[in-house]
Amino acid sequence: MNELIKKAKKHWIVIWLVVAVILFTVVLSYAIYTRVTIAKRVVSTEASAGILFSSDYMSINGMRTTEPRTDDTENASVSVHVFNYAYPKEAVFRSNETQYDLTATIGRIDNNNNFTPLEDMNEISGLTYSVTYNKTNDTFAFTNENQHTFEECTIDGGKASQDLITVVFDKTELSNTAKGLCVKLEAEPYDSELSTLTGYIKVRFSKLASTGWKGELEELDADKDYDGFNYYLEGNGKGKITFRWKPDKVTINKQFLTNANIEFEGFDGSSQTEKDLTADANGYVSLTVKVDSAETNRYEIQFFKVDPSLPYDKESVLTYLPPTPAVSGDWVAD
Repeated sequence: MNELIKKAKKHWIVIWLVVAVILFTVVLSYAIYTRVTIAKRVVSTEASAGILFSSDYMSINGMRTTEPRTDDTENASVSVHVFNYAYPKEAVFRSNETQYDLTATIGRIDNNNNFTPLEDMNEISGLTYSVTYNKTNDTFAFTNENQHTFEECTIDGGKASQDLITVVFDKTELSNTAKGLCVKLEAEPYDSELSTLTGYIKVRFSKLASTGWKGELEELDADKDYDGFNYYLEGNGKGKITFRWKPDKVTINKQFLTNANIEFEGFDGSSQTEKDLTADANGYVSLTVKVDSAETNRYEIQFFKVDPSLPYDKESVLTYLPPTPAVSGDWVAD
């Protein structure tokens, strides 16, 4: 042992250097590990930031909404919100302020979701179509121009926050002479890590009974050739409603069947398709939807032509997609 101590004393500088190198290596490795871990957290946090910009009427892939109104004596107003979190989950939000430009365009949208801006502004002369950015109370009325951009819109950070945009449609959109106009909203964020949101909004008059659900085809213009058709289920109360169609004439939108927010009776959209439905003696297949107006009082279903060579005049389409009157027992009043 003494001999070992004597040798250590002779070479203490070398031993100290070796120990110092080992300690330095350990410290450096820990620092690198810590920085990598922090970097991973930052990357993970920043990646998730892409969803912290959302809306109830706009989405990344584009959202089409037709708002029902039961009062056709007043202009129809639609409140659109933009959030700094993944709506409706408020727990996680952006820490920084969110800036974006909001572009509003008036026009028309067809059954294939193709939007065309309105060219002849004289068509709505004397009528009220407008968009308001409520934070600054800045209102743009569609009179001479079919498009307007609200620049530098902001949503506060550090908490769950939202912006409000109000879209107003003239009351004639709720009448039998509705022009069928649509307002396209596009929110483009300044932060490149966020995604642009797009929405298409229309309004429609819907005179509902005090209780009960019904289904009907959207009013067709006899002079127009449609590629697809909109069918509406709407009403008040809780229960179920069954609608039917002829699958050899029209086919239902697959997205409706696979919508996780819609509950069917005797049909599972995750494992079944339209082909799994059995036609009755008259060639109709049917679906039963469980409904509750406290959650949703209206569903919009798209159908498409199976064979364009078949007759698709108004009278024929009404036989392919017959109306569904409310029947006692199909619903339970609130």
